[in-house]
Amino acid sequence: MTRDEISELLPFFVNGTLDEAERKAVADAVGEDSDLRAEVEALRALRTTMQDDPVRSPGEFGLARLMRDIDREPRAAQPSRRSGAVLWQAVAAIALALLLGQTLWTLNRTNPRLELAGEEDAVLTVAFRPGATEEQIRNLLTAAGAEIVAGPSALGFYAVVAVDGGDLAVLAAVLTADRSVVESVDHGDE
Repeated sequence: MTRDEISELLPFFVNGTLDEAERKAVADAVGEDSDLRAEVEALRALRTTMQDDPVRSPGEFGLARLMRDIDREPRAAQPSRRSGAVLWQAVAAIALALLLGQTLWTLNRTNPRLELAGEEDAVLTVAFRPGATEEQIRNLLTAAGAEIVAGPSALGFYAVVAVDGGDLAVLAAVLTADRSVVESVDHGDE
């Protein structure tokens, strides 16, 4: 037998559960190897400690109580406390909706450019000349009373609106007039 096989058999050797041939082989190896002897002594000490530790069981009374609880009929359903939780969730949802509505109403009054999702504002779709600088575009838009609200799109178009609700037709005419900066202006409402 190899040393590893003997080492695996040491717990069985200490407990006395090996057959005669295995017991003799392990005893001979333990007699020759001091490391195996030390391991056998440690296993014997562990076995003694575990045997000295008393087993604590609930006893007859504990067993009777357990059996009584198992045989007991299931308890009647307790009234659910979920109904109160559902009520509070509904109240919280309503309060949140009111707060959101009030916030949007207030913001829309203080900033007329703020819109609810889905609302369309009258915009111009503008394409600037490829050589136009940012400064030229900014100066033209400032002079015309316009601002960019979106863009550039994948095709290079910008959404432009009149500041302070100005007339889009007039804005379109002003932007179209400066061909050095603006390539095209499209008024989607026309």
